Amino acid sequence: MPFTDRRIRRIRPSLAAVAAVCVAALLCGGCAGKAEEAQEAGKTEKTEKAGKAAEAAGPPSSSIEEIATAIGCTAEVSVEAEELRQGGCETGQGPYRMATFAADTGLRSWLTEAQTYGGLYLVGDRWVVTAQTTEALAALRERLGGSLETGATHGEHSAHS
Repeated sequence: MPFTDRRIRRIRPSLAAVAAVCVAALLCGGCAGKAEEAQEAGKTEKTEKAGKAAEAAGPPSSSIEEIATAIGCTAEVSVEAEELRQGGCETGQGPYRMATFAADTGLRSWLTEAQTYGGLYLVGDRWVVTAQTTEALAALRERLGGSLETGATHGEHSAHS
């Protein structure tokens, strides 16, 4: 290729413009770091508060094993999580399902969701037991306490029109 005598213009930024960009980058970088620190501090504070609330609440008044003993069976634990334990057993009166919760809000959320499907529930202090008959739960209530609650009947489901 032949060489042409075109002059290439070079753009030389002014020193003031370069300085302004550097200062802006430093300031923004410092702000982002402080925002991240504040965000992390907020997360840590929320986690600590949740942990303290769970510690203050203590364990449920009855464990799955204690509930199963009151029923007269040996529970098989099917879910072992930080927020709940769930299990079940069977007697001559039929199957029982039970769950214990780390917090009352977990019990209430679980119960609200479960009751949309109907059923019978014996509800205590952060624990719940389900059975097929009111009689089975009424007998258990005499041993454990709690209150009997029922879920929606099939006709009450909002999903069915």
